[in-house]
Amino acid sequence: MNLFAIFGSGFGLYGYLPALISCQQAVVLPDRYRNRLNARPELHSYAKQVEWTADEYAALQRATGIVIALSPSQQLEWVPRCLLQSNLEYLLLEKPLAQSPQSSAALFDKLLSSGKNFRIGYTFRYTPWGKQLLTQLRCTHNVSKLSIRWFFQAHHFRHNMQTWKRSHTAGGGVIRFYGVHIIALLAEIGYSDVILSKAIGFPADECEKWQAIFTGAGLPPCEITIDSRASINQFQVVPQLASVKNVTTINLDDPFNLGNQANTCKMLDQRVPILQQLCSSLWQPNTNRYERYAAAIQLWLTVENKTVFEEQPT
Repeated sequence: MNLFAIFGSGFGLYGYLPALISCQQAVVLPDRYRNRLNARPELHSYAKQVEWTADEYAALQRATGIVIALSPSQQLEWVPRCLLQSNLEYLLLEKPLAQSPQSSAALFDKLLSSGKNFRIGYTFRYTPWGKQLLTQLRCTHNVSKLSIRWFFQAHHFRHNMQTWKRSHTAGGGVIRFYGVHIIALLAEIGYSDVILSKAIGFPADECEKWQAIFTGAGLPPCEITIDSRASINQFQVVPQLASVKNVTTINLDDPFNLGNQANTCKMLDQRVPILQQLCSSLWQPNTNRYERYAAAIQLWLTVENKTVFEEQPT
């Protein structure tokens, strides 16, 4: 059993904390998170398994692993400090790794050089539909075109909140915060280029809609549409088959909807079982995982180099 410090009192608590404890790992938290944890009824059964320390630095000294579930700029600050801690063997990091693909690539190189075991929260590959898509596109040549559509209203738009998640330059926005999930999955499949990328928002730093077309050797063109300010919740993966008419293989209200693979505890966030798979991968063979991360960051960089921003009033 390892002892994981968690930095981040939001997703770090309601996502990673139950996922780690379900993986038979221990958790240490800064004391200032205590009220936030106690305020969440679904986490009460986990609270008694938490070790408390004075602050983040004390937690860092105690831990053998760390979860950083903070903003990209804060993650960029903390990771180099963590790499200097000889007691830390494992790092679980959120996406995006840093505010931009360039700064993410530089931080990724430092992580590789450290020799520490780390994972980045590109979690679409662990969803049932993500696994299906990985298998389908690797094993069939019957798909002539692919379309992925993701419509939802982001929490910060719905509640008119000023947060880094609105800001493209801070690592938020429809491409850097939401789109990187799809970019990472497409990179793993083998997509390596983008022939169109358009981001729409007003002001441009708060881009809310993204359209792109990806290409890759031996793969069908993949059209992406993400609208983070939509009036509906819908996630669709639509393959156009070479021999028959279009068939919607995936039609969900949310990409993290697990259907019959839902949580045993209905109160927990629906992403907890997916995070369990991510956490468990720390102790599995590291089969080309870091190569996948490098490909994801490179494809993200390619996307941004070709993106046209349109300031369109909402």
